[in-house]
Amino acid sequence: MTQDWTRHGVAVAAIFAVLLTMMPLHGSLGQAADSRYQLVENWAQLPPGTRWSQATGVAIDAHGTIYVHHRHYAMPIIAFDGNGRFLRAWGRGVFSSPHSLRTDPNGNIWVTDVGSHQIVKCSADGTILMTLGQKGIAGDNESKDAFNRPADVVIAKDGGIFIADGEETTSNRVVHYSHEGKFVKYWGGNGKEPGKFYDPHSIAMDSRGRLYVADRMNFRIQIFDQDGKYLDQWTHLGAPSPFGLFITSDDMLYVVDGINRLFIANTSDGRIVDRIEGLTNPHAVTVDNKGTIYIAEITGTSVKKFVKK
Repeated sequence: MTQDWTRHGVAVAAIFAVLLTMMPLHGSLGQAADSRYQLVENWAQLPPGTRWSQATGVAIDAHGTIYVHHRHYAMPIIAFDGNGRFLRAWGRGVFSSPHSLRTDPNGNIWVTDVGSHQIVKCSADGTILMTLGQKGIAGDNESKDAFNRPADVVIAKDGGIFIADGEETTSNRVVHYSHEGKFVKYWGGNGKEPGKFYDPHSIAMDSRGRLYVADRMNFRIQIFDQDGKYLDQWTHLGAPSPFGLFITSDDMLYVVDGINRLFIANTSDGRIVDRIEGLTNPHAVTVDNKGTIYIAEITGTSVKKFVKK
């Protein structure tokens, strides 16, 4: 975990240096003055004696259950209900260094583990249902059954699995597996050209099935169809660098920049409609069906909740 945080810290430092040359920091803790959202203090009822550790992943299932990964050895995955009541915790000894969390329409939890180079599919109570990748074995850009620090995963309507592979490594690609876990294809590779990547850190899908990839160290979001055809790129969202992506059912794109901000934009044209500033290294974001936003902060050591005013 120390090595993983060192890697992340180097990336944040590099991006922060770029940010300082581009614009000043604004906003009070947790929100911008003109934002339509307000911070909900102390929303999560953690078990007695437990504090937030480095929070890297947050996701919500169809029942409104909120799942958080934070780097706590005893309870790395914690589940809360919509009122913040603690439900359960699991994952002790299962993962090496979990990175992101996603849910699918069937209520399963998907965890990317950059330490073991694996993606793990779990039931809501933590039972392992599927594992992709070879534990402890780093792949390369041409591997069909191995990954190199897979950063994020998204599940298509047909169950197809799309993985952003290569957090701060030489593997910079998107990998597609079938719902059964069979290799389909990969695309990308190292580079700055359209369709290439330099640290694909997050991946999300809109209602049309288009894939959005946070190409973190190329300071852009790239958009593809499910065959890997390059469609477009946006450099203004999460500027200078997008860290975490989430797309709602009505195709609103939420982007955290890893430094201090959340952007909300239309997927139709990338137009920014709102933002929240004053965050502390936001790493991941998710939104429930009421528009409530949850943001995992890796060095802020918390998960912030925002509701519409």
